[in-house]
Amino acid sequence: MSVKTLEKLSLESIAKGMSLWCNSSIVDLNRFKYVLGPFDGLNSGLIQELLDILCEKKQIRVSHFHVLLHSNIKHVDLSACSSLISDQIISAVVFRCKKITQLFLKNCSRLSTKALKKIPSGLTRLQSIDLSGCLACTDEVLNLLGTLCPELTVLRVESCTLLTDAGLAGLCADVKNPKCRRLKEVNLSSTGVTSYGIQKLLNSQQEIQKMSLAMTNSVEEFDISVPSIKLSSLDLSYTFITDTCMKILCKSCPLLCDLSLNCCTSLTVISLEFIASLAHLKVLRIGDNKAMKFHPHLAQFLVKSGNSLKVLDISGMDRVDTEILGVCCKSLETLNMADCTKVTGSYIHVSTADESKWVTLAQACPKLSILNLHNCHFLHHKSLAEHLLAILSNSTELQELDLSGIEKLSDEIILQLIQSSGLLLLRSVNLSMCSEISVESVELLIKTCKGLSQLNLSHCRNISLCDAENLKKVARDSKSTPKIAWI
Repeated sequence: MSVKTLEKLSLESIAKGMSLWCNSSIVDLNRFKYVLGPFDGLNSGLIQELLDILCEKKQIRVSHFHVLLHSNIKHVDLSACSSLISDQIISAVVFRCKKITQLFLKNCSRLSTKALKKIPSGLTRLQSIDLSGCLACTDEVLNLLGTLCPELTVLRVESCTLLTDAGLAGLCADVKNPKCRRLKEVNLSSTGVTSYGIQKLLNSQQEIQKMSLAMTNSVEEFDISVPSIKLSSLDLSYTFITDTCMKILCKSCPLLCDLSLNCCTSLTVISLEFIASLAHLKVLRIGDNKAMKFHPHLAQFLVKSGNSLKVLDISGMDRVDTEILGVCCKSLETLNMADCTKVTGSYIHVSTADESKWVTLAQACPKLSILNLHNCHFLHHKSLAEHLLAILSNSTELQELDLSGIEKLSDEIILQLIQSSGLLLLRSVNLSMCSEISVESVELLIKTCKGLSQLNLSHCRNISLCDAENLKKVARDSKSTPKIAWI
């Protein structure tokens, strides 16, 4: 059980009492541009903690911004109270908090383009900004950020659908008129940028390290004129990126260690050859790519490059062989096999100088801490219990386990997993949509896994709301406090 610090208790006490004397309105934010108050001495971190506490307890009001926003704040995240953030509040932030270097406004969809344009004009020291979900964000806002915020290193504008290549051109300018040359992280997912804009970004940003372009119109081929880019993380999921583009990217970005290509339907097995050339690759997400088969395509790739992978997402693949994963991917920490079909949960043969033995996937990958088997369908040549035991038995490092939607997952199997696995580190278990399990096996799971903090029992047909409430009592009696989800 976690123990609250004196600082945390003090902040909670302050937050509780604030409603007694914070009575200002949105009008006051405009009438009194700056207010000397009791919180001017608190640093940005403490102000943020107060805001987070008020949001968590659903007590946040406009009057709180009136007294908490002071001139020495250097970073603030208003995403948790996005529904409350208006043009007037942003005007107050811009006027009062000139020293801000980090501003996060994720999903503040009430903000107008006019208000968003005030941000770069008034906060020229900005280094990091998150406008994801700010639907009024336009190309002109990006142009102003590029012109007025030369220190900008992080830009997140996910789901800002009005943004186009023109916005990136305004942000980066060109060689003769350089702007905003320090970008290290850019998230343009679900925007209107195309391959032209991506080419502009890559050719102009020499320091860029992390880029997300998921769900953009990245179709056409592009050319990268710079010899080498420092890019280490790239997300192109749900785009129509081609094999030709992948060849260019893998050649120009040799430091890539995190690559996401989920549901890139235009890619073929040829791209695996280019990906195999990435010597630093640690994270590969390549699920739901129907042109790539586990046998023989991915299996051949894993033989060559699997041992360096720490994260692997092969969701939606057919005929997944866990023995190959155990032999070729010994450094895995996270494995996502959601919606995989005809899975062979097989024991893995290991030969050493001293002995030859059969081990489970969890033993073959001793660092495995997150495993997603959601809706997996296993081959019928042996029982579900045998498949799952060959994967999970003797697992001592697992912290997150998703078994949701697995057909015929029963109390008996849960009992066998509890008896055969070391679950002391397990923090999160998802058993939703498992219609055959009952409250008895879940109760034993709670008593066994003392550190459990998340348990999902949604849509479990044999577990009622009354059962879920009783399980919470069992958890309290066992001195554990998992959040139990039930629908």
